[in-house]
This record gives sequence, structure tokens and C-alpha cells, in this order.
Amino acid sequence: MPKSHGHPRSLEAQMEHSNREEREEADSPPAPEEEESVQESRADAEATQSDEWWNPTAPKPDWAETVSEESVTEVIPRKEPGTADVYFCGLTNLLSLNRALRAIAKEKLTGLLRSYWDEEPIDLLARDGEIVLVTTRDPDLYCPDTPDILSGVDVVMVDRARDNQRKDGTPFLLALLREESIARDTGMELIQEYGQKLFSKLWTASRVWIMFEKNADLLSEAGDIPGHPDVSEWALETLRLAQSPDQPASFDPASIPAYTKDGFERVQKLKLNSDEAQFASQFNGARSLQQMAKNLRLDLKSIRQLLFRFLALEIVECWPGSTAAKPEGKSIFQRLGRSRRRD
Repeated sequence: MPKSHGHPRSLEAQMEHSNREEREEADSPPAPEEEESVQESRADAEATQSDEWWNPTAPKPDWAETVSEESVTEVIPRKEPGTADVYFCGLTNLLSLNRALRAIAKEKLTGLLRSYWDEEPIDLLARDGEIVLVTTRDPDLYCPDTPDILSGVDVVMVDRARDNQRKDGTPFLLALLREESIARDTGMELIQEYGQKLFSKLWTASRVWIMFEKNADLLSEAGDIPGHPDVSEWALETLRLAQSPDQPASFDPASIPAYTKDGFERVQKLKLNSDEAQFASQFNGARSLQQMAKNLRLDLKSIRQLLFRFLALEIVECWPGSTAAKPEGKSIFQRLGRSRRRD
């Protein structure tokens, strides 16, 4: 018989050892693998709950559906011929009215020059570089008084024409002309006169946003209206109608006006009145405004108004005068004559 190693344990000792192992297993923590699986399942549950709270399921919009390239190409609107096309835009302190008008004439543009300011926008229609008419949707701004030509016209027809101008901007005088309620020649003259008066308000406005849209369709119903061929001449006429064109407080009678780079060439092409022509003859690059007023026997207010027109047309620019008044320099012929007399 094989020999037993050690002494055999009693039954009570074996039972006590077995009970002790069961108690140790009950008190000990779970195995590492079981603990990781429990933690992962708990984290997944928390993450699922957190995602559901943070990103609630929303119905998918129609525009978010995936579309093919062909359908995208069909959705993008194509530019049709004759539609509006912005040619230039900007504030008048950067893009002056004069440059905008000259660009219309130089490029022979056809379309609408819209000016946004404190009141109802003012629209200028141009055709092939010529000014056709100026209008606005406010008939009271367009024609604040009642012309004599309307004395014999039915009041109902005049009110209806004014209401139509509020809708589409067509001058009510033009509507009455086409209805043969007023004479054509007189009506055309009034349309040009009130259009120039309306545009003249923009020269003295502080901040004006201008935008030109190339659109030939806008002139489809204005084919019977003749255009003004000389834009610079038309602009000068509107400047003569400008109300209170006083210069800012920085106006200095001692300043010296001088022609711009192309100012002398452009002023030769304008039909100046007598005051404007005499004022233009005084520019020599050294004569001050105060001296011009003395030579022309005009007050400074009149000189200011004349200078306003030439500055707006960018014909001249003013340079600051010297602090001390200096006598005007004599020409070379006067100096030669003086030296001969001395001899």
C-alpha cells in the first residue's frame, strides 16, 4: 500500500475549510474580464443615452437629399439675354456722378442708373450712351407743383397717371402725353425739364449710392422719347438747377483753382454761359478765388456757385493758397516791355 503523506484531516476540518473558501469567493470582486465587460456595456448605454439627448433625430429636409450632377445643372438659373446686369456701383464720394455719366456716354450703355438717397430712389434711363429721361416713383418729388399744361386736363386722369407712377415709375406726364391729354412737344419739354430738376437734387446730397444696370428691356416702351446726345452738356444743365450748392465750411477764398488733366480740353466743348465763360478765363494756376471775384466784380456767393459746377464736372481742382497775399506775376511779354523801356 502506498504510504500516505501527512496525517489525514478530520471530517469537521474539511467542512470548515470548504465553508471558508465559499465565503472568500463571495466576498472577493469579480474577475477582470467580467468587470471590463460590465463597464463597457455601462459606458455604451450612457453614450447612447447622451447621443440621443444631444442629437435628437430630426426629419431630413428636402434640399438635403442627394441629387445628381444633371439635376444640379438644371436647378442653377441660366442668364437669359436682356436680363439685368450690374455694370458699376458705389457711393458718390468714391464714384462721382460725373464719372458715372461719362462712363455711360463713353461705353454707350443702355439701361438704368439708380440713385439711392434719403428719399425715393431716382432712376435715369440711358440708351446707347444718351440720357432718355429721369423719373422716380414719388410723383410729388418728381413734380411738386402743378404745370399750367394740366389746367384743362381731367383731374381723374391726372390722379390715375400719378397712381401709375407710384407703381412702375412711369412719369405721369408721359402717360398723359400718350393718352393725348397734353400736347406732345410741350409734354416732351416738361419731361426733360422735370427730369433735370429731379436729378439736380443728387448733386447736393451728402451720401448717394448709385448702381447702373445694363438692361435693354427697360427701354422697350421709351422708343418714342429722344435722348440727349451730349451727357456733359446735360449734366451742366442739371448743375445750373441745383439749389443752394454752397461749398462746405472748408471753402477758402484764398484757394487757387486749376484745371485738371483733361479739364481744359473738356471745358472747350461745353456751351458755357457768360458768367461761366468769364470764370473759366480766370484760371492761370496762381489766381485765387478772391482775386477772381474782384476781377469779375462778383460776390463770393456767386463765385462759390460757379466753382461748384466746375468741381462737380471735375474740370478744376482747388489748391490751398499761401497765407500771405502775393501780387499776381506778370507775363513774360510784360517783363520784356518793361526792360525795353528801361533801355
